[in-house]
Amino acid sequence: MPDPAIEIKPATADDAHTIIRLLAEMDDTPTRPNLGVDRARTIMEQMAAYPYFRAYLVLADGVAVGTFSLLVFGSLTHEGAQQAVLDAVVISRTCRNRGIGSVMLEQACHIAAEAGCYKISLSSNLKREDAHRFYETYGFKQHGVSFSLPLI
Repeated sequence: MPDPAIEIKPATADDAHTIIRLLAEMDDTPTRPNLGVDRARTIMEQMAAYPYFRAYLVLADGVAVGTFSLLVFGSLTHEGAQQAVLDAVVISRTCRNRGIGSVMLEQACHIAAEAGCYKISLSSNLKREDAHRFYETYGFKQHGVSFSLPLI
């Protein structure tokens, strides 16, 4: 099968339904709980209020097959140097192991580098072992430990 033509573009509120469909494949859930199209659009509008926080669509031969979000920000560490957080990363199950994810990560890293980031990081649920192997193959290294505390 020939390599598909890959395009990565910023998502718009009109892409909310597509992003919801793709996110459902992350954990093989039929729908994301409490995330309807209207709510997804609202969230995307809130993301756009930040200077560098966007959702992206990954297209293979013109068909949406993946998504990710990228937040670029400066903090008080490293003298305010920019850093990036990659989130909500998913490639449709039917399109995995075709090189699309590598192109997606390459583009996310390029966007972060263009914004002057000194690093890009992500977190991933412990159960996503295949994703962890993929990230490591790409060059990501496990760094520290992630903790979370439910507030609601």
